[in-house]
Amino acid sequence: MGPTRTSDLARLRGSFGPGRAGTMVSGGARWAVRSWSGAGVGVHVTTSEEPTAHARLVDLHSHVLPGVDDGARDVDEALRMLRVAEEDGIATIAATPHADSVTPQQILDGVAELNRLAADAGLRIRVVPGSEVRIAADLPARAADGRLVTLADTPYLLLELSLWGDWPPFLLEAIYSCQVVGLWPILAHAERYPAVQRDPGRVLPLVERGVLVQVNADSLFGRNGRKAQWAAEELIRSRAAHLIASDAHRSDSRPPRVRAALERAAAVAGEEYATWMAQAAVDVLRGAPVTPPQPEPPRRRRRFRWLFR
Repeated sequence: MGPTRTSDLARLRGSFGPGRAGTMVSGGARWAVRSWSGAGVGVHVTTSEEPTAHARLVDLHSHVLPGVDDGARDVDEALRMLRVAEEDGIATIAATPHADSVTPQQILDGVAELNRLAADAGLRIRVVPGSEVRIAADLPARAADGRLVTLADTPYLLLELSLWGDWPPFLLEAIYSCQVVGLWPILAHAERYPAVQRDPGRVLPLVERGVLVQVNADSLFGRNGRKAQWAAEELIRSRAAHLIASDAHRSDSRPPRVRAALERAAAVAGEEYATWMAQAAVDVLRGAPVTPPQPEPPRRRRRFRWLFR
């Protein structure tokens, strides 16, 4: 199937209906495949000089749910985060708390309450449930028992690795076990892992097995260190990263913004690919399969690169 074309992010404003928390609501064909052909695909990423009032984006990774993990500390902070996101043009944001700090029911109830409070505060942004899950051998069993919260009740599951440990030798097997039970893994903040900072090509075996790779918006501006910035840019340049999300924790530091990062992605890999990335995030929340482009082999970081910067 060829790429599905839309002309502008403004056409996506009505894509997600007002459905209840924990339920996926699709504004189009649920299983429409989107692939990247290099031109004219998906939504338009506006630059800072262009009007942005009607350009609506999706943020797939945030810690906006208050009082459950290291993200928003209280309701007031969560609402400030939602206001920042809405001002950035984000129409839908996924609340993805660390799964080991909260129960699935707490996530669903918290998202429903946060949506109610946001509406009372005059905000139009919509929050959908999700979670950030540390990869482990028991994920299929937890999925079968209903102990995992996927992104907006789709098959997509946001997975993370340790930021300090080695690249897990069991990773491919764990990914396969998730896929066998119908989960579609997304690797969170890939650029922050030391193994990927040394060699971004470490993600290629995952990409070959259908895993989508997410990078953090603030990494593209050096806020997670120069190594993470280089890795994020290299993953995008080689088209081995597919999604940009905020991983927001506060309204001021690590805020929920993605627009500037998409503009940076356009500078790194071209506007068509940045546009494809923005549309891919929309398709994830629709539960639609996303077909990434064939990546180029990423470059390895030169050993002494950072001694002279």
